[in-house]
Amino acid sequence: MNRINLGCGDRYQHGWHNVDAAGSPHRKDEEVDLRGALPWHDVTHVYAGHILEHLFVGEAICLLQALRDCMAPDGEIMVVGPDVLVAQDMATAGTLGVTMDSLTNGGHRWPGDEHRWHCTASDIETLLCVTGWSDVKRVGINDVPQLWPVADRGPQWQCAVSARHD
Repeated sequence: MNRINLGCGDRYQHGWHNVDAAGSPHRKDEEVDLRGALPWHDVTHVYAGHILEHLFVGEAICLLQALRDCMAPDGEIMVVGPDVLVAQDMATAGTLGVTMDSLTNGGHRWPGDEHRWHCTASDIETLLCVTGWSDVKRVGINDVPQLWPVADRGPQWQCAVSARHD
C-alpha cells in the first residue's frame, strides 16, 4: 500500500489503496477516521482529492501533519479541491457550470459531504507549508500528471497543489 487515494468517495481507483470514512456509501478498501491516528507508513503517494474542505481547518492541519509523518522519504502529495475565488469569477462570467452552493457548502449527497470552509489554492498552499511539507507548488488541473487519480480534469474551478516530504 504505497499509494493512497484519500477520501475516495465515488472515485475508486484501481492500483491505489482507496480510503474513505465510515458511513460513506461507496466502495473502498479501508475505512479510516481522518481525524485520528493514521495506520500507514512508508507511503509514496497520497492523493487528497476534494477532501480537505470537508474537514474543519484544524482537522485538515492535523491530517496533513499525520500524512507527512506516514510518508516515505521523497513521498508526494497531490491535493485537489475547489477554488472558491476562481469559481466566483466564473459564476460572474456565466461560465461556472455548477452551482456556487455546491462548491461552497458541498453536495450533501451522503454523510460528510458538506464543506466546512471555502477552499482556495492559496489556502491549500498555506496548509501544506505550515504542516511541514516542502516543494509546495500549484499545478494547473489539466497539468496534473496522469499518475494521480484526478476524477475530472476539466472544471477550471478546481485547483491542484503538490508537495513533497523530505
